[in-house]
Amino acid sequence: MPIESEIKKSAGQFAGTLAKIRREIHACPEPGFKETRTCRKITGILKQIGLDRVIAPVARTGVIGLLTGRSPGGKTAALRADIDALPILEENNVPYKSRNRGMMHACGHDAHIAMCLGAAMILKHLRGRFRGKVKFIFQPAEERLDGAPAMIRAGALENPKVDAIFALHVMPEIEFGQVSCAPGPAWAAADRFLIEITGRGGHGAMHFKCIDPVLVASEVYSGLQSIERNLCGTDPRVISVCCIHGGSAFNIIPDRVAMEGTVRTFEKSVQATIIRRMREITAGICSAHGAKWKITYQKGVPATVNDCKMAALLRKAACGLGMSLAPDKPSMGGEDFSFFLQKVPGAIARIGVRTGKKMPDLHNSRFDAGDRILPLGAALLAKCALDAMEAS
Repeated sequence: MPIESEIKKSAGQFAGTLAKIRREIHACPEPGFKETRTCRKITGILKQIGLDRVIAPVARTGVIGLLTGRSPGGKTAALRADIDALPILEENNVPYKSRNRGMMHACGHDAHIAMCLGAAMILKHLRGRFRGKVKFIFQPAEERLDGAPAMIRAGALENPKVDAIFALHVMPEIEFGQVSCAPGPAWAAADRFLIEITGRGGHGAMHFKCIDPVLVASEVYSGLQSIERNLCGTDPRVISVCCIHGGSAFNIIPDRVAMEGTVRTFEKSVQATIIRRMREITAGICSAHGAKWKITYQKGVPATVNDCKMAALLRKAACGLGMSLAPDKPSMGGEDFSFFLQKVPGAIARIGVRTGKKMPDLHNSRFDAGDRILPLGAALLAKCALDAMEAS
């Protein structure tokens, strides 16, 4: 039997088990670095599968499993799943609705866990068909964007050294079962900024005695939009002010206003231009009003850049399993898988879960990845691992 047929057959046999696992995990979501129950659940399943080694906890709440093929030589491929949830109150009316009020698997990490566990089940069944090792990395705190560095520091890519790494992310805007894997830049660098403007508060009826930080902040907000004029129209970027805090009553002009937001870029030169212009614009406007200012700019995750060879391997694996390809459009979202890709060649792909004209987006209180995608994702991860171990 061709290996693709055997993988699909095995994936289909595990479909019911994977659905049960996903629903159990969906019902008990946990925030980053606090995924203790999730860690225990994953650890128990990996031991039941019969992997050669299961290490937990890693980096507080992560898990690593290792499977060896028919012989210990050869390459090591890694498959990564993120395991944390979001601080969102779930509004879905399903039997497996979140029991942790205010927490929800609204980004599909429950599906990612189940697909990676499914790949472990498939590869355990096929261990006589390959030479090498497969490492299964269940990573905490992706939503915080610092779980991957913690796993790397804890040795997730060593002992044995990983030669290639793969991951999937469910995507509601892509048709069910389609796969998108852009070679090169796939997810943007995700930065955070805080602009603090200090004026002189006073009575709302006597604004002429004040330096109004609300007025200054409004002009800074508008000024940030002008940064677009300093960038080429083809340079992908996002500058969003997402929070403005200031004031305590309707008739009091405050002393201080704070603005928080995010910047998303792919090119370091574009990032540098945005940082420079943010400072120039804020300084100029505040100076004109006599206000003081402070900018705190935090560079977050770098851009997620797929290795072109590994991206081609993933797309070929998907086609070999009968899956169709969606357009390879980079996303302005951030993904801390980028830290793994700075250390090891690999690729992360989007796998579609949309079954109708439209479904709720990621990070929405009604998003639900569903169960049908699980055997497809598990099969694709397993095939990527097999192909990577055989690649020259």
